[in-house]
Amino acid sequence: MNINNTLGAALSAFNVGEYEQSRGLLHKVLAADARNQPALWGLVRVCDALAKADDAIGYLRQLLLLLPDSLAVLDALLQRCQTPIHLDIVVLSFETFLLRNPRSTTGHYNYAYLLSRAGQHALAVTTYQKAIELGAERPEEIELNIATVFAERLRDDLSAEQHLRQAIKLNASYVPAYFNLGCLAEQQGDRGGAQAQFAHCLTLDPSYLPALVRLADTQHFSDAQAPVLVELRQQALASHDPDLHFALGRALEQCGDFAAALNHFDIANAADQAVYLPYEPAVVAAQFDAIKAQFDVRWHRRHHRADAVMPVFICGMFRSGSTLVEQILAAHSAFTPAGEREFFARLVAAELPDYPAGGELITAAHLQQWAARYQLESERVFGRDTRLTDKRPDNFLYLGLIKAMFPAAKIIVTRRAWQDIAWSIYATRFGPAQHYATDLRAIGHYIGLQADLIAHWQKLFGDDMCLVDYELLVRSPQAVITHLLEFLGEPWEDNCLRFNTLNNTVRTESVWQVRQPLYTSSVGRSKPFFALRPAAFTDGHSG
Repeated sequence: MNINNTLGAALSAFNVGEYEQSRGLLHKVLAADARNQPALWGLVRVCDALAKADDAIGYLRQLLLLLPDSLAVLDALLQRCQTPIHLDIVVLSFETFLLRNPRSTTGHYNYAYLLSRAGQHALAVTTYQKAIELGAERPEEIELNIATVFAERLRDDLSAEQHLRQAIKLNASYVPAYFNLGCLAEQQGDRGGAQAQFAHCLTLDPSYLPALVRLADTQHFSDAQAPVLVELRQQALASHDPDLHFALGRALEQCGDFAAALNHFDIANAADQAVYLPYEPAVVAAQFDAIKAQFDVRWHRRHHRADAVMPVFICGMFRSGSTLVEQILAAHSAFTPAGEREFFARLVAAELPDYPAGGELITAAHLQQWAARYQLESERVFGRDTRLTDKRPDNFLYLGLIKAMFPAAKIIVTRRAWQDIAWSIYATRFGPAQHYATDLRAIGHYIGLQADLIAHWQKLFGDDMCLVDYELLVRSPQAVITHLLEFLGEPWEDNCLRFNTLNNTVRTESVWQVRQPLYTSSVGRSKPFFALRPAAFTDGHSG
């Protein structure tokens, strides 16, 4: 056998989509030469095409034995390792590499990134700092990464700010550091500080449009000729950048120019819709039906476990008032707000990638291990002796799994008039995971499916679920909050009515709204747009 000819034939087969034929030819090459690197790299590509991640990782580990000092192999391994077991493999591989190459700045940098992904945030910080000590290029960028770990993973805003200021000390013109300082000030409710940092970004680099967008969102507009709004309009005319058009739409809505606002929201959502996966109502409905079928009464009877831990989960549709509810509870001495934790989304993506399929394979050992991991992460970041509120709206998809892990958990579901939710979602930029968010009819359809799924969870967990209506909360706050605290088994505290004065960090789109006393002006927000486009608010809703 001519190895080069066989490798060429394998490549030709791969290029026309004949992946199994390509794999067979590459295996012939390895049978003749087990150390053939092109064949091993080819098999990695074939396994990627066939969605066989475990096999691809296996071939990369063989390559790493042949090329123990290759960062290219390590990086390829890192890209494909998602589950905790796989992450442990690549962590060990990086540790071995760094023992052999202790002065590799790139190795330390990539290892720090990996450690952060693996949840070893403190070690990630130390490793990033080692890369700086070794003379890594652009140390200000590494300081920015360290600040991100402190802010987003360790919830240590003071340390995050210190590292951002160190980045500026290293490079006084480093715009991203000023931008992140502005975001920190914004999340802490410091409007003036946020505006100053975003404005300084634009002084250093007038083309840095994220700063213009954030600066606009720190302001309330009543004059369509306000300088920031004029600049937004000029930039938007020359660009289809969704963030620009979302910001301009929100500013024009505040000015009462609803038709112009709608036009810019349409432009923004069309840009995202062009690159997101299409929303297929029948496919999404089938996924929701599968969740209900998988996590039913019989499944929960089989997976019942005793656990006295009582975390509080706040969920519901995005833009339904979940941040407001968490902020109210944060003002109570018993609770610590954890914000939008990614634990369950990460868990499902890594270990239940075909969710809800695979639910039948979950064992008591899985549930115990996952619950322990959640608790360890909670205590590491937030400490003990407090009751956490975990506020991630789309956790409603995983309530069956959550209640199996934490049978004593309390669930709060926020609700709001569906038209107002739909409009608020349409006026906010979401990522590809919320692919329904770019079309009003799709949003209405998704809201209907969500309401039906919540009804399913109520049948299973009724006594452990509390529904909070946004409209009732803003009109009769004391009565609603009293009922909510009784549900959670906590006494009334007057501070719950003064939630807007909290000096804490809020990392959601509602950051400025929850810094205000309760107001009713958002009730009926969709009405002007309903008048402009009534069919969009009726055709898609299925609930």
